[in-house]
Amino acid sequence: MTTTPDDRRARERAHVPPEEPVIVRLMVHVPPRFRVGGHAAAGGRVLLLFSGAVVVIGALFLGASAHELRVLAGTSAAMLVAVGLSLLVRWRPHSWATLVFPVTVLAGLAVLGLTTHLAAAFVGLIPLCFVYVGLFHPGRAALAVVPVAWAAYASIVTVLDGRTAVRLVIYGVTWWATAQILALTTAYQRDQYRRMRTDARTDALTSLANRRDLDDRLGRAVPGDCIVICDLDHFKRVNDTHGHPFGDLVLEKFGHAIDQHLRRRDYAARYGGEEFVLILSRTETVQAMNILRALRTEWAEEGTGVTFSAGIALVTADTPPGSALAAADIAMYRAKQAGRDRFRIATAALDSRRPTTPRPEVPTGC
Repeated sequence: MTTTPDDRRARERAHVPPEEPVIVRLMVHVPPRFRVGGHAAAGGRVLLLFSGAVVVIGALFLGASAHELRVLAGTSAAMLVAVGLSLLVRWRPHSWATLVFPVTVLAGLAVLGLTTHLAAAFVGLIPLCFVYVGLFHPGRAALAVVPVAWAAYASIVTVLDGRTAVRLVIYGVTWWATAQILALTTAYQRDQYRRMRTDARTDALTSLANRRDLDDRLGRAVPGDCIVICDLDHFKRVNDTHGHPFGDLVLEKFGHAIDQHLRRRDYAARYGGEEFVLILSRTETVQAMNILRALRTEWAEEGTGVTFSAGIALVTADTPPGSALAAADIAMYRAKQAGRDRFRIATAALDSRRPTTPRPEVPTGC
């Protein structure tokens, strides 16, 4: 099946978790102990602690009776216990299980409504629960919380009649809309951040990764990965003879050929100018040579008349990615010295050289 550069870019970046919007990233200010389980769990604990604090502070100014004080204190204590228990749970990222936090707050309001006459003072906590849902969950998650909020509100009101039913419907729609708007805004911010990050790490001409992204990807290379540097032969002559627009077209086509040819687990970036770096995951140097031969055959079918040379080096325990890249660079220039349109595997001596090893001399217009 034919894939486009955008498809591969999406696959390569699929491992990157969605970036959180600004308001959610404020969770970094929460003490580390309370951030266990991810942002949604941390936000849920903040919701419980805030709600419990509101209940305690409210009790001081509402002229509560002894019975009501016990209920208010018990409700706050229950929320605090829920926070403690949440620290023991292994929360899965982006799990709907964290809806238990707003549900716990709503359950506490229901208890206050059924046992005291002070619950109406805390009705403002209901929309706050939907703010939490909108920030940390898809908008549709609010539909699961609305019935619980209705029950909490119904326990607070003193008279259940037709007007109360109308208010419940209006409030339910408003609560759902609040969560939906926040969820859409959050999703939009994540998408915009992801787009900007992708654009900042993508070469505009070839749609492959750029040097910035390559630097990060090299840091994740492990022993057993193969690093390849490809360089188009006589590319300066191509620009001088046919002009830079044609040279750009050659680069674009070569990038596309690489993108189409590599396996799903492989990685490609434009290193600079006419140089490209491939990171072939879990690949021996002989396998890399076969991949390059197949790429050369496919590239020849493009009809540009431009060949390429390549150097290959293996990442090992003794040859970190930076050294392997330098070794592949030297091997690539040795391939050019040998006549171009060929590939060379870095020797052990080359692999052991530091990344600062100078390149062999190659005639101008390589």
